[in-house]
Amino acid sequence: MEHSGSASAWSKYAVLAIVLLGTVTVTANNGREFSGYFDMSNVQQQGDLVQVTLHLQLFNHGSEDVKSVLVTLVDSSPSMMLRGSFAPLKVWKHQQRINLSQEFFVSQREYAEWTAAPGQPNLVILFQDAKGNTWQRGAQISRRPLVR
Repeated sequence: MEHSGSASAWSKYAVLAIVLLGTVTVTANNGREFSGYFDMSNVQQQGDLVQVTLHLQLFNHGSEDVKSVLVTLVDSSPSMMLRGSFAPLKVWKHQQRINLSQEFFVSQREYAEWTAAPGQPNLVILFQDAKGNTWQRGAQISRRPLVR
């Protein structure tokens, strides 16, 4: 494992997050703010990569609406390479579900991890709270066929 490569990749991701939403505040979270399900379609192997459409159904368990929401897909390897993001949301109401779909290219290793239980895509959700503070959180998701 190359430590300096991981630090470099993480630095690039941190800069992107700051550009997209301003200063990111990271704190420990005792609860599970976001959870849901994922499914995949249109899977095609393209050399060392897999082209896949990722479908998400996510739930905001929080006690308030969040805004300027960006759900990103990050590689689960130590490099944490940003694979892309879903269309941004202006507002995600508390206690509400959202449905997102987006095409991504991921490594064969990453795709294999998603398909082996209890694997899941590595999501990072960037958002602003009611006070304008910017946060990043993960989401606990499991695979389940979703109606599209």
